Amino acid sequence: MTNQQFFSALAAVTAATATLLGVLHVLLEPMQMHLPLSVSTLVIFVLLCIGLFVAGKKTARSTSKVAFNGLVSASVFGKMLLAIAILFVYQETNKPTNQWFVGLFLLVYVIYTVFEVWFMTKIAKEK
Repeated sequence: MTNQQFFSALAAVTAATATLLGVLHVLLEPMQMHLPLSVSTLVIFVLLCIGLFVAGKKTARSTSKVAFNGLVSASVFGKMLLAIAILFVYQETNKPTNQWFVGLFLLVYVIYTVFEVWFMTKIAKEK
């Protein structure tokens, strides 16, 4: 997977996700108060995907056969910890009056996790 292919796909996924979030925030009033979390989550996952792509390309070319698998394992564990931390901090600092923020966060999490699996699989097949 070339850099251009990755960034084009990332831009498409991000545009689609931002549009979906925008529609949800406009149509569902209880979600409107969570716009800052939605935008922050989107930015965080875009940055994580970029970092993982760069690291994935490097480890795929590595002479170590376990480097790529280790990166994938660390990514999964790290994202789970990050997700829990983001939700906990948001709930503690903002004291939201509804729980819609969890669904919004999980929507972005799932979309970018599927994207991550897709591009990491493409990188792995290039080895």
